[in-house]
Amino acid sequence: MPHDRFFVDTSFVADQHIDLKEESRHLKVMRIRPGEEIQLVNGRNQIAHARLSDEKTAKIVSIEEKEPPFPIILCQAIPRLNRLDTLVEKCTELGMTELWLFPGKKSEKKNVPLERLKKITIAAMKQCGRFDLPKIEVKPPLNQWEKLPYPAYFGDVCESAPPFLSILEKKEGICVFIGPEAGFTPEEESHLKTLGVQGVKLHPWILRTDTAAIAALSLICS
Repeated sequence: MPHDRFFVDTSFVADQHIDLKEESRHLKVMRIRPGEEIQLVNGRNQIAHARLSDEKTAKIVSIEEKEPPFPIILCQAIPRLNRLDTLVEKCTELGMTELWLFPGKKSEKKNVPLERLKKITIAAMKQCGRFDLPKIEVKPPLNQWEKLPYPAYFGDVCESAPPFLSILEKKEGICVFIGPEAGFTPEEESHLKTLGVQGVKLHPWILRTDTAAIAALSLICS
């Protein structure tokens, strides 16, 4: 990924002048000077080639439109903050397009620092070279969920659960559910099944919640 790529939260228009004050520290670290070319991404499947006008402003020279990515929604029981940071960073790099966080009955943490997580997704998006920014939402407990937009799977530790890759179908999109560190309760698993969510084995061993999410995304994108 080019080191001269910067994030701006706006749609791009040809010859537009862009305020880069939010990226001023990055510009300074990279020692980019007025007159040099940089790349701008907005997390909306656009990339702009621009020329730095001064220390905090750039003018767009040309724009490229990228195809939207395959929808992958990670439905994640809220973990401890340190695990959540790792999960968000790595799953952004692996292609997660949306993160739906929900309070599992065995979740250890209920509060979600959304602004902090957005900054992590922006940094990971720039680092890995993708052009869309994953959306992060906080959802209610599972027993309040009524339907899902795509075929769905959940990490199941049951010995009889089929391997994920043996039944995985990538059509219009995918939802994958990962439980908290202590796992789903029987009631939560029962409700997932009423929603049509298929239990699958992600690995021969029982994985930590952040490792399970990373494993699921890796299998989907393999």
